Amino acid sequence: MRSLLLVAAAAAAIAVPATATNLVTNGNFASGFSGWSQFGNTGFTGVNSAGFAFFGPIGSTGGITQNLATTAGQAYLISFSLRNRGGPTNSFQADFGSQQLNSFSNAAAFGFTTFSFTKTATGSSTPLTFTIRHDPSFYDLTSVSVTGVPEPANWAMLIAGFGLVGALMRRRRAVAA
Repeated sequence: MRSLLLVAAAAAAIAVPATATNLVTNGNFASGFSGWSQFGNTGFTGVNSAGFAFFGPIGSTGGITQNLATTAGQAYLISFSLRNRGGPTNSFQADFGSQQLNSFSNAAAFGFTTFSFTKTATGSSTPLTFTIRHDPSFYDLTSVSVTGVPEPANWAMLIAGFGLVGALMRRRRAVAA
């Protein structure tokens, strides 16, 4: 009986997803733009000591990108916090590979808002790209993360493992009574 409990507990432990690891290097910009590649118009762009990057390119877009080591067919949770400090003329676009996450054009000001998306990687390397223009003000970006999403089969195995443990515990109590 004890060996069955140990096997069931081991199966449940294997099914538990590991702590999600952030694939993004320097997602809070603590080291400036280290880990990121800047492109396009980089005017009025930098990193604030409060832990966010600011972007205010005038007249054309600029931005940052980072290539992430991904697994084709694996789902990933992409999230970031964004703030728009002013009104039009502005644009913002976030992409995970060829998949657009979101896009704003001439958006009104808004406070820090967390955006989250689940997308599937199509290759072993996937660029995460933010493309921005903001003529009168700035977009601020922080808390950028990309983590793997556990496969549904792992959750099914986890639930089955806990169900087996529960059934064995009930049987043990019934035999003891």
